[in-house]
Amino acid sequence: MPNVKIKNCLDNFFKRFINTVEAETGNLPTTKNEPDWPSDCQQGDAFLSEEMVDSIHWQPIQRETNNALAGLEKALDIEIHQDIQAFFCHYWSEQIETIFQQGNLLLLFVWNQADMERLIENQIGHALGKIRNKQTLTFFIACTDSDYIISIENDSGQVVLERPGYPMEKILASNLTQFINELEYGKLSA
Repeated sequence: MPNVKIKNCLDNFFKRFINTVEAETGNLPTTKNEPDWPSDCQQGDAFLSEEMVDSIHWQPIQRETNNALAGLEKALDIEIHQDIQAFFCHYWSEQIETIFQQGNLLLLFVWNQADMERLIENQIGHALGKIRNKQTLTFFIACTDSDYIISIENDSGQVVLERPGYPMEKILASNLTQFINELEYGKLSA
């Protein structure tokens, strides 16, 4: 059962996100329409954006909060921290651009079941590298504009900054709730 505190934090995060986008644009967020990559998040019909891209409106959709990461746990023979479970298993969502401590982040949510399977494969690869290098086990939740990623340490639940293949470099937040509550929406200019 996912952590209720994280579930509520994500609920509030997505409400703030949708309210911010609707206040700025008058619409739900948009993403590129990919007919072969459908999601329950998609809203309405596809349309051509101002940039002449086939687009569609979307919004995060709550999903069954089952243990969708059971395959990851089984492959690694470990228990995944409940915050990681809640982050990836509570909603279907497109990735979301955010700002944390003056840096751009792309939060890596799951769009559909095929995306969940791809996420599990990538997380297994990341975890095996950590285990092989005798490093603290982490699972990534976001990427940055540089070669750094944001991860959750599996034992403690701390949110950390690291580069793939290297030990974690910095603790960003003591837990996922603190981290999410410090995020701002958007992207800083280069």
